[in-house]
Amino acid sequence: MDSRAPTSTYRLQLQPGFPFAAAEVAVPHLAALGVSHLHLSPVLEAVPGSTHGYDVTDPARVREELGGEEGLRSLSRAARAQGLGLVVDIVPNHMAMVPRHNRPLWEVLRKGPGSPYASWFDIDWEAGGGRTLLPVLGGPLGAELPHLRVDGEVLRYHDHAFPLRDGTEGLPLPELLDAQWYRLGWWRLARTELGYRRFFTVSELIGVRVEDPEVFDATHGKILQLLEEGVVDGLRIDHPDGLADPGAYLRRLEKATGGRWTVVEKILAEDERLPESWPVAGTTGYDALRRLDAVLTDPAGARGMLDRFR
Repeated sequence: MDSRAPTSTYRLQLQPGFPFAAAEVAVPHLAALGVSHLHLSPVLEAVPGSTHGYDVTDPARVREELGGEEGLRSLSRAARAQGLGLVVDIVPNHMAMVPRHNRPLWEVLRKGPGSPYASWFDIDWEAGGGRTLLPVLGGPLGAELPHLRVDGEVLRYHDHAFPLRDGTEGLPLPELLDAQWYRLGWWRLARTELGYRRFFTVSELIGVRVEDPEVFDATHGKILQLLEEGVVDGLRIDHPDGLADPGAYLRRLEKATGGRWTVVEKILAEDERLPESWPVAGTTGYDALRRLDAVLTDPAGARGMLDRFR
């Protein structure tokens, strides 16, 4: 474990085309730049092919496309050999709304609010009459019916796959659709009829209820293990403002990590201050970057740009 607080970090955007092994090759060069820590984009299992990793599908596993857990541990050893620590990005607010890759979500769509995983996701079942809208269709349902087909216990639509409620696979298609815990709909309906919390207006990312202690434990176990075993040293928390109670989450996280160095992606307004009750080392620096960018901005042009924006 590296107990030093980072003095400077170098962010690496990991993806299938730039996995842990590629980052490991770059370690000597990055160490020569004088940074103290590498800042890694999300390392947990994500939608296959994702180039950013914020669409997590399994928080209990290190992403295989990046080299898996052994790849991460090898990168950590290489960084340590050069005197560098690791800070990793974690995403407590949401997971990928892609059932075929997100097994907990698959089970919720199959079994509804009675699923053991129902407490994971921020779904308002009552608002949808006991069902939740999945805004994935390219047009109104009637126009898309020819593209829907039943494949055993799975409903398929182009490259999408959805679980079927037990015992419904033999129903005629209209009745089968009405019998599910979800309602397939035109993507435009997400603006007015969505029944789950999402990341801003991104319907492909569904909100996670980390305010539930059991959900917190299930979604943070792997990261806490990596911290405990000294594979990583600090955390960057993505979008804490999306959480039901950011302060309570951060206090729970501080207790679970033993007070490890943590920063938050908190975008502060000009007159806003980071809550003093949050047990973090600070923000990820957007507020500082805004001031640095201002040095390179001609204020005389601001009014014209603002007028065009409006």
